[in-house]
Order: sequence, then C-alpha cells, then structure tokens
Amino acid sequence: MRSLLRSIAGFVLLALGAVFGMPVAFGAVLTTETPVTMWDKVDARLSRATPCAQILFRGFKTWCMQHLKGINLQLLDIADLTGFTNPLDGVVRVYAVYVKKQNTGTDAFFKIFDNATNDATVADARVGIALLDANQEQILIFPDGLALAAGVVIGAYTAFIGANATTASTAGDGPNGFMLVG
Repeated sequence: MRSLLRSIAGFVLLALGAVFGMPVAFGAVLTTETPVTMWDKVDARLSRATPCAQILFRGFKTWCMQHLKGINLQLLDIADLTGFTNPLDGVVRVYAVYVKKQNTGTDAFFKIFDNATNDATVADARVGIALLDANQEQILIFPDGLALAAGVVIGAYTAFIGANATTASTAGDGPNGFMLVG
C-alpha cells in the first residue's frame, strides 16, 4: 500500500512539474518485495559467499519471519562502489549489509550516510566498515533496523573518515554486495 501511495505521489509531482514547466527531481523510493522473493534474491547473491555469511543471513531470515512478522524489504545491490551513490530518499531502515572487498590490497572503507543527496557532511555518517584485505567479507545486521531519516547514501573511501572531502575508492577497490532496507 505504501509503495502504491509513493508511486502515485511521484506521478503527481512529475505531472505538476510538466504542467507548470518546473523540473522535478527526487531519488528513488522504497519498493519492497514479498519475503519469499526477497530471500530468494539474498540466497542467490550469497551462493559464493562463505558458509559463515550464509548461516548469519539464514539466522537473520528466521529472526525476520518470527519477530518482524515476515517484513517486506528491498534488496539494494552494491557493485564496484567508488564515490557516493544515493539509492533511496526518505525515511528508511537498514536491516542488513553484506559487502565483499574485491581482489585488491588497497584499503577501502564502506560508509552509510543519513542524507537525501550526498556524502558532504561527515556528521551524517552512520556506519563505517573497514575492508582491508583482498576478498574480505563484512556483514552487519541490525535486528530492529538502523533508522535513517533523510535517505540512504553509500560510498567507499580510502580513509575511515571518508566523505566528499576525502578520496573515494577507485574502480576495482570498492566493495560489492547488497543491503536490505525497509
């Protein structure tokens, strides 16, 4: 229902912008899926992950089904992350993150920002994950969700304090993986 209302609101904003000749720009909105579909996607993405990662996500799936009543979530893919990207605007919760460093020894630091547009404010950083070794996996699980009020901005940087004032990871150095948001 919420996705339908957001889609209708987005259509109305675009139509008003077209009628009055005003540009309307906004990020993507949350589009959740049923648990069966979403968990099938998670299993597919973890098919080459370590058994530890697979077991942790299996346990988190059980948690979601029992305690969050099979909550509908959206899977956001992360691929060769370098500077910041803004996959979602608006109020969201991050429930899980799986990132795997590519086959390089260059340090990369994955970060999540609570911001609707960019990584310009270090104070908006909510999570930082160090990826220091080639092919290193990192997993974060937030059983009740990490609340973000403005939106999700993610990025990979060459220093832990990374934001737009520091150097973004170059192609091939940033992580791949996914996030579960709701």
